[in-house]
Amino acid sequence: MKKNWYRNFLTMLALLALGLLFFFPLYWTFMTSFKTTAQIFVEKPIFFTKEFYTGNYAEIFQKSHVAQFFINSIIVAGCTTFISLVLATMAGFGFNRYNFKMKAILQNSALIVRMIPALVYTIPYYIIYSKLHLLDTLLGLILAYISFALPLAIWLAINFFAEIPKEVYESAEMDGCSEYKLYWYIAVPLVKAGMVVIAILVFIGAWNEFGLALVLQASDAKKTLPIGIASMIQSNKDTPSGSLAAAGMIAMIPAVILSLTTQKYIVKGTMAGAVKG
Repeated sequence: MKKNWYRNFLTMLALLALGLLFFFPLYWTFMTSFKTTAQIFVEKPIFFTKEFYTGNYAEIFQKSHVAQFFINSIIVAGCTTFISLVLATMAGFGFNRYNFKMKAILQNSALIVRMIPALVYTIPYYIIYSKLHLLDTLLGLILAYISFALPLAIWLAINFFAEIPKEVYESAEMDGCSEYKLYWYIAVPLVKAGMVVIAILVFIGAWNEFGLALVLQASDAKKTLPIGIASMIQSNKDTPSGSLAAAGMIAMIPAVILSLTTQKYIVKGTMAGAVKG
């Protein structure tokens, strides 16, 4: 009994230390965003300040296009997530409902495509987009992100739809349900938790993507938030640590909101498939 208590105590202590290790950079960024330049560049680090300086947040909105960058990221990530989710759920439903030639090959190819680094496609995308006049457009970036998000989204959707017993479909068909109704009214509600997981992964991936957006987007009016924050460093002689920290906190807002509002769905979705009856 004492041995189990000692082991549990060490486990909790290790988890607490790990949690602090991951939490500290977020805390330091938050505190830095409310410090003046004099408070940031001091010999003895200030871990907590009683007076919160809000000038960094005012500065990034007045002297940069952070608001436009944020809107662009919302549009790109939101459209990428919505379209990818619709296509992935349709593909996942179809793979589980129908048998056809090369079915296994197509399923496995989704993962194979996902394993290829996105930067490999950068030059081909640039050449194609330059001919199609899609460079420096939000539409071009959305289409590129969808192509990268779909393989993983489809693979996850296939596994989530596979959890639905065939008897559910058979019972619905006996009641006269068409294929569309089977998909929309029967299958989709049953994999709602899994769809949330897919949506979060796609959204965060599109929100944080840097390499491809750096090549395809040029003007401030079309830059996303990661590229915009990077341009803040290049446009200043001295690194504006306070402003960068403030921009970083703004960039975290969607991830924090998603984590807080969809927590129960994340648990259900990630546990789907762990136990198969």
